[in-house]
Amino acid sequence: MTRRRFFRFASGFTLLELSLVVVVMGVLGLFFVNSFSGADDVRVRRQSRAQAEVAREALRAYLLTNKRLPCPDTDTDGYEDGGAAGCTGTGETGTLPYLTLGLPDAAHNRMFYGVYRVAPPDDITLDITLQAERTGDAEGAPGYLGLGDVVVALQAIVSDVLKPAYLHSAGIDAAGAADCAAAHHPVFILIVPNTDRDGDGNVLDAPNAPNGKCFASPEQPMTLNYDDVVAVESPSALIGWVTYHIN
Repeated sequence: MTRRRFFRFASGFTLLELSLVVVVMGVLGLFFVNSFSGADDVRVRRQSRAQAEVAREALRAYLLTNKRLPCPDTDTDGYEDGGAAGCTGTGETGTLPYLTLGLPDAAHNRMFYGVYRVAPPDDITLDITLQAERTGDAEGAPGYLGLGDVVVALQAIVSDVLKPAYLHSAGIDAAGAADCAAAHHPVFILIVPNTDRDGDGNVLDAPNAPNGKCFASPEQPMTLNYDDVVAVESPSALIGWVTYHIN
């Protein structure tokens, strides 16, 4: 009877056994790579959310002090358009004016900032005298440039119908995609871009775009094509915050 001989390596493994080991190591390697990649995504998104919350609080503090919100920064110098003269132009989107807000961290310079700006009486970023006129305050009269005027402006946004031509935050449809038809107007929106996952050459992932009007919901799930971190300030929430500080 012919005796079968198996070729063995010096270690004592047969070729079949070694092949199985290589396959198992490959599977385990893929598992660990995906695990570490997922952990890294979580870490980056957590850091991005923290940056967005710092910016949100800085914007609220600016509103409390100046009775208005700053313009976006469209020339990326860190200051709102208009500089020392204050908010100018009519643009709704740009980068966060982090130096205007007193944020020395240059990481905030890459943060997208959009603010709802519509012709009076809905505009809360233009000169505060426009807000004063809404409540009939005269210059120098009690309440002029007051936070009560800010609340009036925010209430106008709450009751405003959707205007697709202006900044709005999308809903999410049944498939988990952005639904710009089911949208609302935020007071402001902050987006921390991470990587160009949709591969369009723009660091913001669709539906977010530098000159866009419809932006993703903060609840938009991360996918192979989307990893932006979004923070939205609703007018109702900001009314509550401002009212608390008035009292």
